[in-house]
Amino acid sequence: MIKKKTLYLHIGKELAGPFILGLLIFTFILLTNRILKLMDLVVNKGVGLDEVIKLIVYLLPSFLILTIPMSLLLAILITLGRLSADGEIIALRASGISLYQILPPFFSLCITGFILTNVFTLVLLPQGNSAFRTHLFSISKRHSEANLQERIFNDDFEGLIIYVNEIPGLGKPMKGIFISDKRESELPSLIIGEEGIIISDQKSMKVTLRLFNGSIHRSSRDSITYEKATFKTYDMNLLTGEGEAERGNEVKYSEMSISELVNLLLDRKRGNKSAIKIQTELHKRFAFPFACLVLGLIGIPVGAYKRRGSRSYGFVLCIIVIFLYYLFLNFGEAMAKRGILYPALGIWMPNITLGIVGSYFLRVVGRERPIPFMNWIDEKITLISDIIKRRLEKV
Repeated sequence: MIKKKTLYLHIGKELAGPFILGLLIFTFILLTNRILKLMDLVVNKGVGLDEVIKLIVYLLPSFLILTIPMSLLLAILITLGRLSADGEIIALRASGISLYQILPPFFSLCITGFILTNVFTLVLLPQGNSAFRTHLFSISKRHSEANLQERIFNDDFEGLIIYVNEIPGLGKPMKGIFISDKRESELPSLIIGEEGIIISDQKSMKVTLRLFNGSIHRSSRDSITYEKATFKTYDMNLLTGEGEAERGNEVKYSEMSISELVNLLLDRKRGNKSAIKIQTELHKRFAFPFACLVLGLIGIPVGAYKRRGSRSYGFVLCIIVIFLYYLFLNFGEAMAKRGILYPALGIWMPNITLGIVGSYFLRVVGRERPIPFMNWIDEKITLISDIIKRRLEKV
């Protein structure tokens, strides 16, 4: 008779490898787009690599709340898939050990993921988002002030070319400023100012170039019409980096703690104002961690289902399940924000639906009965995984 402690340690070791590997791969994939943009700060903007690393660290919580459930599901599918493909599950059943008796290691992994994701969503996520915006603003501010040079056409600002005739420094205004503004491609402008200063607003996270005593010149593409306007004071936002400060209230909601969101929600209700986005954000904070339990509930019976397969099968199945889950979640969130569904229903719908399906599958597989349509799904996924495996072998 196999000792359960030895069995649980064996399964735990099998789970650890795919979970850590999946966490690294999924997090890297999600970070790739941001890393490329942030590295542009190093290559083209002269920002220090240490500062970019700080930005990446601040971003990690927003990605880990997604990649922890994904990695957890991948580890369960690969581990159970290997045990099933190698006949170990059949051997365990022959030894009198049912599927329910080998569940503790899997449930332990799910609960660990649930706790970690709660820590990230409720504590580290708002702190990381806030720190990211603050640090990026600090970089943008320094970049805006440092990269303006005398008698040079500065093109470091997206859509803008700035020429400054004189920069006295020591807090004195710049003189002789010419700006080509092509941010509105349909209506490019030439802006001229006698003087100008750079203003930083920490509260609104904006860096503004304020011009004095100047004019704005615009002409249509056909050069038939021409517009000119004069001004005494004109403010122009200088967007650097990724423009995180311009995302508005939705970014600020993601930076708020639970208590701050609840207080804002109560204020909105007392003022009879719409609070749908705040309610949606609150429900998302609590719903994301439950993805670890729900995806685990789906992964255990599907992974233990008797079939032939390989590790690539588990990876393909993981991607499909994750895609369906987050597609369902995004659909529910969109319906909630539009007021078509209650925020609670829109956000919790994927967890409730997949939780019911997973419970049913676990009961069916635990009783050694076939899952409806699973043979057909198994064939299609096996075909896809075999194709991917052959392509990777060629590479």
